[in-house]
Amino acid sequence: MRSILKLRFLSSQSLVSRFTPNSLPFTSSSRTEPTTTSTNTTTCLTQEELTQINLLIPRLCSSNHLKEAANLITTAFLTNPSLESLSLSIFIHRLSLEPDLIQPMYFLNRLKYTPKTQSFLIPICKKFVSLYFRDRQAKKALKIFHWVSRPDFPCVVDYGFCALFVNGFCKNGMVVDGLKILRMMVVGNLKVGDEVRMSVYRCLLREARIKEAQELNEALKCAENGDKGNEEVVAFLDSMISNWIE
Repeated sequence: MRSILKLRFLSSQSLVSRFTPNSLPFTSSSRTEPTTTSTNTTTCLTQEELTQINLLIPRLCSSNHLKEAANLITTAFLTNPSLESLSLSIFIHRLSLEPDLIQPMYFLNRLKYTPKTQSFLIPICKKFVSLYFRDRQAKKALKIFHWVSRPDFPCVVDYGFCALFVNGFCKNGMVVDGLKILRMMVVGNLKVGDEVRMSVYRCLLREARIKEAQELNEALKCAENGDKGNEEVVAFLDSMISNWIE
């Protein structure tokens, strides 16, 4: 079985090598450095090649060749396929089962430090975070949030990503973390919206913070309607977070 997997993996390396001459170093490190070499043209994968890659990904996952799968997918991303065309769900689900974030961060750092694959970062991070919240591993989701919040993160964190975190933390009982991200949304002039506002409201009610829930809910509605400035909402959130921590 191992020899068959090795043969298929070597065949796949040969398959995708034509897309990335000297552009993607295959290292065993959990952290990758930026690459400076880039190709001038993008070659599309044929349907046959996509099929071969999609057959190989679950085999690499089941045999615990996770870095090889990460390298293969990162290389395939250089051809700018749609996310739906690759067996990503299988791979991401397998990575989410790891006891720590070493393997997931290896994959995410490959995407981060390969300029042509950075556009896939936010959608893939969302998939990881959704799984972590679903499986009650909110601490791992928090680590991903800290990672995307670093100054060198190459993508803009959008409303959907922030809303995913706020809702997830509220449902998992990590109220302060949810409030901190809500504060970040307000500071960044991201429209909070009814879904996030009500998620926070219900969460505060569950925590028996009835007065604060009502006041914050009203403040968010007023800010959204233009009746109150964001600065007042931020000040209210700062007070809530400070009192909660104390």
